[in-house]
Amino acid sequence: MNSSGANGSAANGGAGAIGRAEANGGAGLLPDPFPVPRAGGPLRTSIRVPGSKSITNRALILAALADGVSVLHGALRSDDTDGLIEALRALGCVITVTGDSVHVHGCGGRFAAAVPVHINLGDGGTPTRFMMAAASLARAPVTIDGSARMRQRPVADGVTLLAALGVSVSSTGSGTNAALPLTVTPGVAAPHGGTVRVSRTSTSQCVSGLLLCAPWFHDGLHVEFTEQPTSQSYLELTVDELRRWGVAVDESRDATGQLTSITVPYGPPRARPEVHIEADASSAIYWAAAAAIIPGSVVDLLGLPHQSRQPDMLAIQALGAMGALIAPSPMEPGATRVACAVVDSQSPLRGGQFNLSGAPDGALAVAAIAALADGETRLDGLSTLRVKESDRLAALRDGLIATGAGARIEGDSLIISPTSAQHRRAPDAIALIQTVRDHRIAMAFAVLGLQASGVQIVDPGCVAKSYPDFWMDLARMIRPQ
Repeated sequence: MNSSGANGSAANGGAGAIGRAEANGGAGLLPDPFPVPRAGGPLRTSIRVPGSKSITNRALILAALADGVSVLHGALRSDDTDGLIEALRALGCVITVTGDSVHVHGCGGRFAAAVPVHINLGDGGTPTRFMMAAASLARAPVTIDGSARMRQRPVADGVTLLAALGVSVSSTGSGTNAALPLTVTPGVAAPHGGTVRVSRTSTSQCVSGLLLCAPWFHDGLHVEFTEQPTSQSYLELTVDELRRWGVAVDESRDATGQLTSITVPYGPPRARPEVHIEADASSAIYWAAAAAIIPGSVVDLLGLPHQSRQPDMLAIQALGAMGALIAPSPMEPGATRVACAVVDSQSPLRGGQFNLSGAPDGALAVAAIAALADGETRLDGLSTLRVKESDRLAALRDGLIATGAGARIEGDSLIISPTSAQHRRAPDAIALIQTVRDHRIAMAFAVLGLQASGVQIVDPGCVAKSYPDFWMDLARMIRPQ
């Protein structure tokens, strides 16, 4: 197989536009809206997507606080991760970047900047909430702000947790209405830490941020969950990353496997000279979904282990439950193969009911391609999608309806009825997808557009938030060899 393309007929004008943009210096020259090219035949290729955004962000925080120099290989370079790097630099951390390798000179538990710092993290939800926790280890007040959308997204959980640890935080609004901008005023010494009790939260990111900083708290941190934790899979990813850095994390679970507590003891980890970051399951899901809906396709996801603990592997597994073939790749160790199980069906997947609360990012790709499944699909556990870069539940519903599928929201669930075969092939169909500046809405519907007529993506450049080369990779996937 070829790692830079796929067998098939010539791509249409969308792929040509990507090629012209690539030749002239970037995706910023893409037409807006961008007409997604139809795939002319099976995808038979391999691809190595960028490093995991979730792991990169966690590793950056740990490396910045550790004592010594850490080198992160395969780190994601995107708006979110670059924003976090700039924020850490503003706090006095020395970071140099060469390609996808990031050299981080750790500060030994307290950031060096001794004057007030103002940080703007744009649309970055994870960087914002991680920096709220990291600011408790600064030496002077840190003001954190973001985009208009980020000022609407929830940060009150982080404010409450920091206050429970004795950290002073002043914010726009108060209580459950706390919002950006906010200012964290650290103490003379690092927080003492201790015990915090967490009920249902709007996001797991605030808890993860504190867990990442906890090895530098004098008494460590003990988190007790009084309700089922939000996005438990991402808390588990945080625990895995802490352990990878040598932190002796303890966790307790109930009989159903739900986390009831996490304990991080005091014990600052040292820098790690070689950190290798897995390919991003949240980016790989798009090519897995593409392989699943195009008969005869076989796509190898390089750098993504079949048994990866990244949360969005749950979404890739859902594709398997819908009929795709998911297995370890024979191409190289630590890779995953996704194949379409049929060669001639217009509906290669079957609908079903899936709880994707543990894979809120990957759920978007599953929702989009459910428009091509045989039968109705119900996706449950999507409550957090309302407070992401957009109201993703509403954006998914509206986009699916624009493509001719049926879609409705019931509580925290999305129910999708497939598009008719006639509508899929209609030569004059136009489905204008309003991305609402949301990278994952753009990418999810781009995949659907490979098999659905007339899909056009508004603001295609929004993919830079997590996957800047997405459109070029899409063109390579369908470009004839």
